[in-house]
Amino acid sequence: MRKTVFLLFAISCLLVAACSSTKVTGVWQDVHYAGKPLANLLVVSVVLDRKMVNRSEDLLVENLRRRGVAARAAHNIIPGGGYATVEAITAAIEKHGFDGVLIASLVDRQEETRSTSPCSRRWDSDYRQQRYALAPCSSNSLNQTTVKYSLETKLYNAEDRSLVMSMNTETAADRPTDELLQEFAAVVVKRLIRSRLVAGI
Repeated sequence: MRKTVFLLFAISCLLVAACSSTKVTGVWQDVHYAGKPLANLLVVSVVLDRKMVNRSEDLLVENLRRRGVAARAAHNIIPGGGYATVEAITAAIEKHGFDGVLIASLVDRQEETRSTSPCSRRWDSDYRQQRYALAPCSSNSLNQTTVKYSLETKLYNAEDRSLVMSMNTETAADRPTDELLQEFAAVVVKRLIRSRLVAGI
């Protein structure tokens, strides 16, 4: 029974990983950081429009709290949220006793267009079935455009404002926006916990 449950869990993890649209493309971590793991984070997001900013902050906070890390979204305590001034963010840090700041920002947006031929797909299909592609097929190409967002998430020690970790992720906009934001938040927080720079479980 235990083997069956473990096998199903492993398969589900593989399926989730295979369907993931968010990839970690680079991580930098201060190997000389000797402070305590950060346990109370202010989460700031600067991602496209205000609605996405608020939602991404909420999802990052939700995932952090689920892992045992105290966190609050900037838009709930600072007028202007992620678009607030450095002075406003600094004042919020002092007022609420945050020991760390997590800032997620959009750094690039690219459109990738791929051309696919119906004939190529027909030939591949027939080849796998060991038949010849004799049936007529249109030679017109189909263009498929995917938008890719590159985001950078930085973790700062609030005491001395030093950068302790920086993470780059790439997200392909191939699903509803909320699903992509949920996935982004889960990927980022999972990597933060692995870094041992935040006091999670």
